[in-house]
Amino acid sequence: MRISAPIAAFVVALPLLLTWSRPALPQQESPQPGVEQAGLVSLRITVQDFNPAVPWNKKPERMVLGNALVVREGLLLTTADLVKNATLVEVRKFGSYPDFPARTLLLDHELDLALLEVDSAEFWRGLRPLPLSEAPVVAGRFDINRWRHNGRFEQGSGEVVELKVATSRFGNLEIPELRASTAMRGLGWAEVLTSQGKMTGIVTSQDQEGLQANMSPLLRLFIEAYGRSPYRGFAHRGFAWQQLNQAALRRFHDLEENSPGILVRRLLAGGTGSTQLREGDILLRLGGNVIDPEGRIFHPLYGRILFTIAINETLDETIPALVIRDGREQELTLRRRLFAKEDYRIQPYQFGRPIDFEMFGGLVVQELSLGYLRFWGREWRYKAPTRLVVEYFLNNLRKAGAEPEKVIVISSVLPDRTNVGYEGIRNSILRRVNGVPLKSLHDFRAAVTRPVNGFHVLELIPGGGRDKLVFRADEIEEANRRIRERFGVPEPRERLTAKTSTPGK
Repeated sequence: MRISAPIAAFVVALPLLLTWSRPALPQQESPQPGVEQAGLVSLRITVQDFNPAVPWNKKPERMVLGNALVVREGLLLTTADLVKNATLVEVRKFGSYPDFPARTLLLDHELDLALLEVDSAEFWRGLRPLPLSEAPVVAGRFDINRWRHNGRFEQGSGEVVELKVATSRFGNLEIPELRASTAMRGLGWAEVLTSQGKMTGIVTSQDQEGLQANMSPLLRLFIEAYGRSPYRGFAHRGFAWQQLNQAALRRFHDLEENSPGILVRRLLAGGTGSTQLREGDILLRLGGNVIDPEGRIFHPLYGRILFTIAINETLDETIPALVIRDGREQELTLRRRLFAKEDYRIQPYQFGRPIDFEMFGGLVVQELSLGYLRFWGREWRYKAPTRLVVEYFLNNLRKAGAEPEKVIVISSVLPDRTNVGYEGIRNSILRRVNGVPLKSLHDFRAAVTRPVNGFHVLELIPGGGRDKLVFRADEIEEANRRIRERFGVPEPRERLTAKTSTPGK
C-alpha cells in the first residue's frame, strides 16, 4: 500500500511533535478567603435529646449542622440552641475536611448564646476574627452569611422589619431582637449578619414572619461578661407593670397629663427591683432613661423601644431608678438580679441532664417545664394542653412572699390492671396526695410513703374529668414492680441514691 506524501511527512514529524512541550503556565494560587469566610466556620454537632414524654428514654442521636463566629484565636461564638444536649461538637474551616473537636466553654440558654474553644493551632491558621459592629442595623438591608452542609459558602440578604424587646425562647429574659424579611430559607443555625464588612447580628430562628437575630451590642456585652470571671449572667425584671396611657388612670394616680411613668403592679420573688420597689410605685426613670406612659424609652441605638432593655445595658451590680412613692419622687438603687431556680414554678429549660420523674401505679409524674410544653412543637402555645399553657403564662414565676413550689403533672399512664379506668388521665395537674399539698416532686415521693386508711388518694386540679384517683396501698408495690418490668422503666435516680447512702446523712 502506498502512502501519500502529506501523510508520510506527518508520520515522520509525529515523534518530534510528541517530544515537544509547551511552556508551563504560571502556577495559580488558591483564592484568598473573604472577610466573612475567614471569620465564620461550620459546626457538625451530634445531639441526643431527652424525651419529656418518656422521661426514662433518650431520643435517637441526630446530626445538627450550623455556624460559629470567630471571636479571637481559641474562641468561637454560636447559639446555645445549637449545642444544647450535644454529645460531640466538631468544627471545620472553609467548608472542608478535616473536622476539629471543640468544647463548650459557656452556655446561656436565655440569651441563646454559647462560647466554644478549639485547642488545635492548625485549625486557627487562616482564620481571622470578624469585627463586631458597635451599632446594629436599624433600617435597610444587610447580608446573611453561612456555610452549607455541602461545603459551599452562601450569602444572601435581608431587610429590617423592626427592632423590639422580646422574651427569650427559654426563660423570662427580655432582650433586644431584630426581626427581618429574607428570601433565604432554612435559617436559624447561627448564620451571621454583616453590614459594611462588620458583624451586626447572629440568627437564632426563622418562622413564617421572617428571621429573628440577636444584635451585635448584646453579643459584645455577652463576650465582655464572659471575661468577668465568674460569669454572672444577665438580669431579669422582678416586677409586673402596667401602662399609664389612659387619662382616668393618670388622674387616679395624681399624674400630670404629660408626665412620664408606668405603674408597678406586682412584685416577684426574685429579679431586678423585687426587693427595692413597692407595689403602687410609679417608675419614672431606669438607668438614666425616661420611661413614657406606654413603657418606652428613646434608646441611642435602637430608637423608641420597651424600657426593660435598660436592665441589661450594663454589667454593674446595680442600676439607678427614679420613682414616685407616696406622692413624692424618690431615687432608688436597684440590684440587678437573676431569677434563682426556686423563683420558677415552671422550669424554663433543662439540658444536659436526665429528666427527673416518678412512676406510681402506672402514673408517670414529673414537674412541669417549658421543655415539656415545647414537646408539642413550634406552635406549642396553641397545641399543648390548654390548662398547662394557661398555668405557664399566668403563674410560671413565684410571687413575692410565696413559698417555693413546682407544678406537678401526671404526664401519661402506663396501662395495668391496677389503674383500670384511669387510662385517659394525662397532662393533669396534681395538687394533693394523701392529704399533703404538693410543692415539688420530692413532696410527692414523701406523700406516697404514707397511705391513709390503706389507700393512696391523689387529688387533681378540677376540670380534667376526674378529681380523685384511688389506689390500694397493699397492691401498689407489686404493681410498680410489674409495670417497671413490662415497660422497661428504671428506678428514679433519687431512690437509687437513697438505697446506697449512709443513714442519717
